[in-house]
Amino acid sequence: MRPLPLALLLALLLTACGQPAAREYFQRSAGDGEYSFDFEMSDSLAAYDISFYAAFDRPLFKSDTLASFPLQVVWRSPSGRFFSETVYYPAALERAPYRSDVVPSELGSWNISVTIYPEPEGLRGLGLVCAKKAAAR
Repeated sequence: MRPLPLALLLALLLTACGQPAAREYFQRSAGDGEYSFDFEMSDSLAAYDISFYAAFDRPLFKSDTLASFPLQVVWRSPSGRFFSETVYYPAALERAPYRSDVVPSELGSWNISVTIYPEPEGLRGLGLVCAKKAAAR
């Protein structure tokens, strides 16, 4: 077996140490329906997919009658500008797509605050997934 050339070995090491394609954040429920997530959108050549996921305590052998629940979502840009909207989380899904192909208007650290009122019975917490991909420009 031949040893790998040094340049090839270094290239393999550098790709293995790259940034992950997605980051996940999770907050346990404190019962007040308030969740806040700070995440980076700093790559000017990327678009981002954002999803929510929820953890529930569900009783065994009991049918679930909850179809969806509202999320009041507030975005805060790195410069402090705000945008808000209400979306509905389908309770039957563990992970629900929220926004696809987001190209940020500002690069940097963003914040999404979510208010769930009233919190559905058995909600253990809410998570956010921010997945980076090459932007289609």
